[in-house]
Amino acid sequence: MVLVLLAAAVVGWFAVRDRSAEEAQQAARACVEGEATLAVTADPDIADVLRTLGESWTAGGPVVRDQCITTEVTATPTAVAAEALAAPMYDPSVAGPEPALWVPTDTASAAAAVAARGTDITPRSVVTSPVVLGAAPTAADRLSATESRWTDLPALVTSADPVRLALPGGPTTAATVVAVATDPATETQPLTVDRATSPAAVSAVSRVALAAAEVPAEISDVDTALDAIVRAPDPAAAPLGAVPVTEQQLATRVREGQQLAAFRPSGPTPMADHPGLVLATADPTARAAAAEFLEYVRSTPGREAFLAAGFRVPGGSAGATDGSADTAPEPIAGLDFPAVDTVAPVPTPDARAAVLGTVAAPSQPASTTLLLDVSGSMESIDGGSTRLDNVRAALGQATGALSGDGRLGVWIYSRGLDGSRPYRVLAPLGPAAESARTGLDALASITPQTATSTYAAVLAAYRSAVENWTPDGPQSVLLVTDGPNDDTSISSSSFLQSLAGAVDPARPVRLDVVSLADNSDIDTLRSAAGQTGGDVIVTASSDPGLAGTLERLTSAR
Repeated sequence: MVLVLLAAAVVGWFAVRDRSAEEAQQAARACVEGEATLAVTADPDIADVLRTLGESWTAGGPVVRDQCITTEVTATPTAVAAEALAAPMYDPSVAGPEPALWVPTDTASAAAAVAARGTDITPRSVVTSPVVLGAAPTAADRLSATESRWTDLPALVTSADPVRLALPGGPTTAATVVAVATDPATETQPLTVDRATSPAAVSAVSRVALAAAEVPAEISDVDTALDAIVRAPDPAAAPLGAVPVTEQQLATRVREGQQLAAFRPSGPTPMADHPGLVLATADPTARAAAAEFLEYVRSTPGREAFLAAGFRVPGGSAGATDGSADTAPEPIAGLDFPAVDTVAPVPTPDARAAVLGTVAAPSQPASTTLLLDVSGSMESIDGGSTRLDNVRAALGQATGALSGDGRLGVWIYSRGLDGSRPYRVLAPLGPAAESARTGLDALASITPQTATSTYAAVLAAYRSAVENWTPDGPQSVLLVTDGPNDDTSISSSSFLQSLAGAVDPARPVRLDVVSLADNSDIDTLRSAAGQTGGDVIVTASSDPGLAGTLERLTSAR
């Protein structure tokens, strides 16, 4: 009897269990908690593929937390979505429905929004696409033959036969100018704000931005730039020659039969890494649905769809996670998809902002006449070397990164260096890099002389700078001295009066002063600099920061 009762109980338990499971499945199928929409915002370059995948996923009846999920994908440019998501109040009229999942073009563009909202899971790339320069095939071949690096772009756009480069706003342009600002010696490290604001980086980015300003204003985005290249009957006569684009954007047009090709500069490759960002500000159901949808788009159907659209997909055989081993599409006529050796690191947000600030307000190339005191006091020992040797070393560092568009002249002064003249011109005002080499070579054999005819030398250098003035950028005379004027043929008041007479408002020239020691003439020099809008900096020749000071005062400002 007991066995019969036990058997009946077991059969009853299984029946209850099966009925409960079936009821649970039915409840799930019935979406007992109702329906929910997964709002996805994506850059237009990837939105169409994600929309198709969303429709496929939705057709499978996904249920998350007892809610049936419908996917809605909104195409919004990355910059627009980033600004809306970083704002204190999200404005759907600007960027569409507030998303739980955001797929921007690149991680760098999303930094401010991610900082404001946070992410629910560790972001990973959905797809990747290297940044390249899109050009006509003949132009791309010519550029490829130069074997240039990203950091060579300033020289390419300002050469005798310049590349007409467009810089429309957007992630690909931002990635390009960040690459231009990078120091080749540290190119595998993220760009820092110190490097981005250095005279060398500002000069390089400014040269590219100033050249791009010559491109017609109506070419305002990547599409109009590529259209202009394709429609030009003669690439050599086109209003522009190249534009930063993603490899995928180029592949889309090449598949349509458009005559375009990619120039891939050497060095670490900027990457549009398209991270899948599950935003922490979304509700729990939306976040869970976003995570499940990301799993689906990274599965075989998603990978095949992305490859067919010209994207690379994560998961290459080498196991790398930086995008260098991603699976690439098959080559198409006119466009290969070569392996990426090294992916450029993501810059710090402040560094990226600084570079974009330079693009928006580029510095003009400087024209500087360097006037160096070589009187006897420059033989004084300071920090183990003479002041003159210290200045020579600092000048070598400072002028090594001068822009090729700038101009430099190198003068020395003491007394009687050129007949009755207290100064001698070692290198006349000319192309900065060339004049720096000539001047420094000549300076290497100079030994400190006797007296200090500062006033007469400054007036001669200043008048020469005004006479050789050009409208291309800031003009200045940079006086580097360690002692007072001891030439009694001209008083301080006469000097200031003569300098005031040499100032020409139509040809502005600054007088900047670097004083290397206690100088009883400092008040006169401050007055002189003040008359011209210049600066006075008091330092020591042994100061490690002297090279940076000289670099700043001889660079684009």
